[in-house]
Amino acid sequence: MEEAVTTPAWSSLSARGKARVLASAVARVALGLTLIYGLLALLPSTGVHSFFGPVALLLVGVVIYVVYFKRQIRLIDKSDHPQLKAAESMVLIGALFLAIFAAIYAMMSQADPNAFTEHLDHFNAYYFALTILATVGFGDITPTTHAARLVAMVQMSLDLVFLAVVVRLLTKVATRAMRRNRQVSDTD
Repeated sequence: MEEAVTTPAWSSLSARGKARVLASAVARVALGLTLIYGLLALLPSTGVHSFFGPVALLLVGVVIYVVYFKRQIRLIDKSDHPQLKAAESMVLIGALFLAIFAAIYAMMSQADPNAFTEHLDHFNAYYFALTILATVGFGDITPTTHAARLVAMVQMSLDLVFLAVVVRLLTKVATRAMRRNRQVSDTD
């Protein structure tokens, strides 16, 4: 039977060790954000003329989101630094959540140029999704059709769920893993 390799607790890491762990987390977040935005940019920017595309994308996005979310929960639970892993996961899960809506907004904008007050490419669609999540609502981009408003309302509702449930769940898993890691280190 193979013995598990564990990383020392955060408090026992040297400054160099902490910097290495942090740099690793930052690199994973940067890579994850690049991958998420890269996949978003691969979506067609022209030729979308049906309601089926955004609906299909939403369904595929939800499946990917749930699978990724479950994976992140397992990684936090097994992590030697669960708080850091939870923060990393929150950023990536949030970015993926926004990317799903950004893709829908971009496709809606392509299908109906009047769906929003301006054309939404992938970047502007992500910006719009983020302003909805942050409840900033600058007013520079607004949905103008019933379908676009409906999707924006769905995102607003799911944003509340995201903030309440996802953050709580990731925090709970990280706290449980920290307690377990402390118990393991106390018995060593």
